[in-house]
Amino acid sequence: MAFRSGSVFALWIFCILSIVAKGEREVYFKGNRKLIVESLETNCDHDYVEYFQKVTNSSQHIHTFRVTKLVSAFSIDVMEKVKKTHRIFYKTKISRGCDFINNPMPYKVFGESFKKMAVNGSFIKCPVKPKIYYINTEGPTSVIPSVHSPGSFQLRMRIKVPESSRPFAMEMLWKFKIVYV
Repeated sequence: MAFRSGSVFALWIFCILSIVAKGEREVYFKGNRKLIVESLETNCDHDYVEYFQKVTNSSQHIHTFRVTKLVSAFSIDVMEKVKKTHRIFYKTKISRGCDFINNPMPYKVFGESFKKMAVNGSFIKCPVKPKIYYINTEGPTSVIPSVHSPGSFQLRMRIKVPESSRPFAMEMLWKFKIVYV
């Protein structure tokens, strides 16, 4: 089944990316479906990004990361797999990450959710300059997909820098379940 950017499925993936916080289990309901977020793991390459972690002592869903080198281009890879079989359920790539963050509105729902991630009104712009950034990973809890199979899944988002030989600069891995109630 193929989906285009801005579809319900793409919206749902971005909402997963924006509603969870590291180490906390969260549950969201919509109709007869329940989304249980089990975990979020964050990693970085320690070259372009020195660290990527949840802000300590924060009751909100705030993550911080430190960019160490100027990033003029990057891509965003998103892949969802069935947790048990590792079968790819969904895969997409935004090859022009700078176009997305400099003008998120053509990406429809992705753009609105991206705007909500800003902390204290600060936005990430391209080229991404070396400094410490904060993002709010709490998003709209009412948006759970209306079309998704039940089961256990993992969603991996990788931000890749073409100049780097490493597989990613930043990575997030969510583990979650969809159940019918």
